[in-house]
Amino acid sequence: MSGGGGGGALGRMRRRSTFSFNEKILGLAILLITAVPFILHQHIVHDEVHHHPYHRPPQTSKVVNRNFGSAKSGGHVRYSIDGEYTYDGDLPADIGETGRTLLLSALQKRPVWDQELVPDLEKERCDRYFVYQNYDSNTTTYKGRKRRRVFMGSLIADDSWHTLATIAMETYGIYTAVAFVESNRTQTGIPRKSRFVEGTLDHKLLVESNLFGPETEVLIEHFSHEEKVEGMGLIREHMQRDRILKLWKKAGMTPDDVGILTDADETVSRDFLRAVQSCDFPQFDAETENCDTPKVAVASMVFEGSPECMTVTRKWMHPDIILGKCIEGIGDDSFKLTDDERHRPFAWRKPKFTKNKGNYSGWPKEKTTYPLWNAADFRRDQGGFKFIFEDVSYLRFRMGHTGFHFHNFFDTTQQLRNKYRTYGHPVPKANNMTISEIHPDLDLFVDCVLNRNATSNKHKTLTTRLEEFEGRIPIAYTIDGYSLARHKEMGQILLEDELGHDKSWHDNPVSPVGKKNSVPLDEKGK
Repeated sequence: MSGGGGGGALGRMRRRSTFSFNEKILGLAILLITAVPFILHQHIVHDEVHHHPYHRPPQTSKVVNRNFGSAKSGGHVRYSIDGEYTYDGDLPADIGETGRTLLLSALQKRPVWDQELVPDLEKERCDRYFVYQNYDSNTTTYKGRKRRRVFMGSLIADDSWHTLATIAMETYGIYTAVAFVESNRTQTGIPRKSRFVEGTLDHKLLVESNLFGPETEVLIEHFSHEEKVEGMGLIREHMQRDRILKLWKKAGMTPDDVGILTDADETVSRDFLRAVQSCDFPQFDAETENCDTPKVAVASMVFEGSPECMTVTRKWMHPDIILGKCIEGIGDDSFKLTDDERHRPFAWRKPKFTKNKGNYSGWPKEKTTYPLWNAADFRRDQGGFKFIFEDVSYLRFRMGHTGFHFHNFFDTTQQLRNKYRTYGHPVPKANNMTISEIHPDLDLFVDCVLNRNATSNKHKTLTTRLEEFEGRIPIAYTIDGYSLARHKEMGQILLEDELGHDKSWHDNPVSPVGKKNSVPLDEKGK
């Protein structure tokens, strides 16, 4: 699904403790192996309560709890709609009651509650974010600067309104422009019906309704490429992402602005998004940044299929953020790589034009700026990036998440099967498999929603209700009763699936357990 910003007071965090060398090595190993697992999560009760809201609900809403807590204290804003919605247009018929509640909340006309820039609060915010490699000193500070303009771009297809509305609520009123690209084919080349074409209800809601804020421009381009693509799905995907960069240019992006490349099921948390605008990240300084190490990678908390299925043993290292000066089409074209310097057109760079793999050995030494990043570089780990975390007290290594990933959020099991059958990493027989048999992530999702034993799964989900989690949660998930209601709704959708749930990922012949069980016995019965 979508969302972000679950603690929001800007109280100062406790001073960071100094770690021994061994602890730092252990922390780095955890990061590399499991993308900073939250299995070390400890439930700590905090007494400190702050009163600066990270989110003020719509004017027609009733505040259920006015104790606005930070990610440190664990307090979350809770509110419910108590009055008439300001949006009185049509809504999609197939999104259920929870979908209607969420989308109507996202469509509410309301002020941008944190529009005012308050220096003391910005300084406290900036002090919280750091790069793990440089843990003992703050990555960012605040020096009284005005907020940067930020542009967001994403591919879009069959994404649930639960996800889209959550992302819109999280980022409401912040982005200067939001750019979407929709293709008439999936990444594997399978035809699909375009959904957000002009004149449709989906287009009206996404582009024309001020869903992302009263002054945020929303652009959408429809991509069609019927010829065979050299490089198959990944190149087709990067061809589409390249259109996002052109839409940013069309919307007025300059080298001083910042671009965030996402998928439609990801978002930066609101607090970190405000930090991107205000804090003195060296990566976002157009005067000093030479595009050597320009990318900031967000450490996102993963929700698997349901708001109540938050995984606690991994992070998703997207979205990705880069200064306009370093982006193809926005920065100086004299620093643009040629197609020969990439693996193929629209593809990522050859190793000698990267930071870590080739240390830019092929780049002319006299050039004052390193190569511009195209959409493929932007999304892939091409060297020259930093993972950014929020300093939190409920994790041993204090590496809190800075975004959210809403994985496998769909409204029907048919949509879910179609995704796995036709998109990036296709499972050809998905239509004839149980949901949990298709992929280990779906196995975890089914176990969580149907309350099945998940001890044999690779990842684990939060064992308590989301409202008890100490860290940030999406703003949308603070709507009173929404998270649990949607979780129950997903359970009903799964129980109605005609293929049932007798088989799981462990029965799939391509899984480690399935491979072992499917090997025929030799003549000795071994």
